[in-house]
Amino acid sequence: MTWDTGSRVLPALLGVLALGAATTAASAEAWALDAERAYTSASQQIGSVTSGLGAIQAAIHKSRGEQRTPAQRIADAQLLMGSRDYERAANVLNQVVEKYPDHPTAFPDALTLLGETYFRSKQYLSARRVFQRIVASGAEPRFATYQAKALGRLVDICLRIKDYDALDAVFASMNSVPASTAGSALAYARGKGLYVKKDFGGAKASLGAVDPQSEYFHQARYLLGLIAVKEATPPPEPLKEGEAPPAVPKTRYVAAIDLFQKVTQLPADTPEHRRVIDLAWLAIGRLFYEADQWSQAVQAYGHIDRVSPEFGTMLYELAWVYVRLGDVDRAQRSLEILAIAEPDSQNIADGSLLRGDLMLRAGRFEKALKVYEGVRATYDPMRARVDAFLGSTSDPAVYYDKLSQEQLEALDTATSLPPLTVQWAREAEDGPAAFAVIDDINHCRELIKQSNELIEKLNAVLSSPNRVRAFPELKAGEEKALALLNRVALARLALGQGMDDVEDDSLSGEIGGARARRRALEKRLARVPVTDADFQDREAQALKQWNTQSQRLQQLTLQMDSLQATVNGLRRLLRDGPHAGVVRDPASIARFEIELAQNERDLALYRQQADVLRKQVSAGRVQVGFGDQRFIEDAQVRKAHRDALTREVELAAAGAGGAELAAYAQRITPVLRAGDAADARVEAALRDIEGEVAQKSAGLRQIVGRETANVVHYSVQLDGLDREARLVVGEVAMRNFGLVRDRLKNIILRADVGITEEAWEVREEQMTRVRSLQVERAREDRVLKEELNEVLDDSGDPEDEK
Repeated sequence: MTWDTGSRVLPALLGVLALGAATTAASAEAWALDAERAYTSASQQIGSVTSGLGAIQAAIHKSRGEQRTPAQRIADAQLLMGSRDYERAANVLNQVVEKYPDHPTAFPDALTLLGETYFRSKQYLSARRVFQRIVASGAEPRFATYQAKALGRLVDICLRIKDYDALDAVFASMNSVPASTAGSALAYARGKGLYVKKDFGGAKASLGAVDPQSEYFHQARYLLGLIAVKEATPPPEPLKEGEAPPAVPKTRYVAAIDLFQKVTQLPADTPEHRRVIDLAWLAIGRLFYEADQWSQAVQAYGHIDRVSPEFGTMLYELAWVYVRLGDVDRAQRSLEILAIAEPDSQNIADGSLLRGDLMLRAGRFEKALKVYEGVRATYDPMRARVDAFLGSTSDPAVYYDKLSQEQLEALDTATSLPPLTVQWAREAEDGPAAFAVIDDINHCRELIKQSNELIEKLNAVLSSPNRVRAFPELKAGEEKALALLNRVALARLALGQGMDDVEDDSLSGEIGGARARRRALEKRLARVPVTDADFQDREAQALKQWNTQSQRLQQLTLQMDSLQATVNGLRRLLRDGPHAGVVRDPASIARFEIELAQNERDLALYRQQADVLRKQVSAGRVQVGFGDQRFIEDAQVRKAHRDALTREVELAAAGAGGAELAAYAQRITPVLRAGDAADARVEAALRDIEGEVAQKSAGLRQIVGRETANVVHYSVQLDGLDREARLVVGEVAMRNFGLVRDRLKNIILRADVGITEEAWEVREEQMTRVRSLQVERAREDRVLKEELNEVLDDSGDPEDEK
């Protein structure tokens, strides 16, 4: 390197060194305050502590303050109902009902909303219990305005659960309601009930009393049309075998059609009214179809648009109208739209078979064959799986266990039930009631499970040092108190740095030991939280650690699921191997089965361990954060640093560090005393908070203990109800799945018949073509033979003729 190059590089290196020295000096200045600035900063921080004590007392008073009013709780429940969060709404309303049974307005309001919440969430038995309680309290003035709504809902519940015998008691209660408060809602409810009881005269009288301005006027007019249909339809007569039913006179349903047409002329101002109008058009189309008036039926069905819930039903029925009209193309088009618009419709299988029949009649044999084969390929595996499910046991109790949702999820994929078959079984005879019992029991078990988990979390919080987390208002006050204590601690830290600035030489003896202890604690003391952001950062760091463990546990769970899928695949391979042409000796199969069983036992053990770890992670999340071990360390560091600094200042004031340090120590002694006084006041407020926490924790423990006993009692009751429903529900479900199997067999049989008919039609067409070709060939042979004879006749020998 030449001197010129060195002369250019050396100043650059010197500049870098100078920049590093400046940075080091700035860092040291930022860390170590000079004596005067340290004194001023500490005085200001300790002085601000006194003004912050009011926030702590405010938090204590807030925790002792009045809870949310009943009106506010009811408003919260209404918002939850609007967002369809019925479970949380029921919890809020139950709290109002339990806490304010004597309130003149809140109690009946909450009780009515609670019944409505249960009704909307399809908990009909719970809703009936609540509304019956309202009706039974009709003598109280505060329940007078709620009688009509409760009685109307009781009628709806009887119709939903098909408990028609209970309608008589509801009608008797309706008679005691004053006419001034009955209104159209009660008249409509009575009309519905009387219609179901087949008292058509009484139903017409009640429905006719509904006010045209009422929200139930559309429904009432529609029910009047249904009554007209019932009255115009004669009782069915027994038919001989093979005898067709008599034709329907075209004038039979004129009155009913007129009533339904009046319904269609009403304004469609709400979605409910729009659907009633669509149902009226659907009824008009059906009545025209029954009377063989096909064109009028097509016009009626055409008023139902694709956004209507009845669009799929309309398409299937419209296809049959086109079939009766002989318009095969439009019938096929309706069925194709049905397959796209509602692939899960109840009529999708019949619609597909009808489409295949129409294609077959139109001579499109190849397309018809594809439709039939598609139906068979879709529903034959379903039939096999339902057969396997029904053949697995004949015990209704075991069948009920298998039908529960948890058992269904545990079944092998090859033997689990398709969703469509479960839907059909639910909609079959008595299916809604039977499956509702299963769903309700599973829902209750899930709620009890969630309650037990919540109890475990509450017990974990109440038994931990940071139980203040269970009380947000007190937690905010304690956080403020800790922030003030930390602020005083940082003021002492600043004073200690000021002493270092006065006398930075090494001190020996006792004062040197005190200074060494203080300096060793300063780095840790500087990390104590002071602001809200500091506390939030600590909370996030604590949760991040548990989130990491939870993610690792989730990864292990996914691996276990993958291993379970592998085991299921291997079992299926062993089971289906002979059908695929893979034959193994029995010894190998037995060895594989033993290994798979052992692996499944290991996986079950791993899942149990994962559940235990998951509960520990959940408990750890509620125990870390504010008040955990880091805050305990903060308190220990604060005390040790205060003791070390106090001893150092005492020794310095006595002259152990020189005159200059003694003067500074004597100057900051009042500030330290003010800090100790501020600590005492904050610690007193902190003890008040801890007393409130202890008192509230004791009350909460009593509540948790009482609710734990209730949950145990509910579990025992649920087990008893489960045992009672096991046989009955199992029998009903088994019968319904038998009906589903028969329906699937019928669909497959019709598909097989269609395939056979397609083959027969193809054969007949080919034979007809062959016969036509044979006839044509015979005709051509005859014509050729005649022409040949004519030629031979024309070329004959004259002598031979002579």
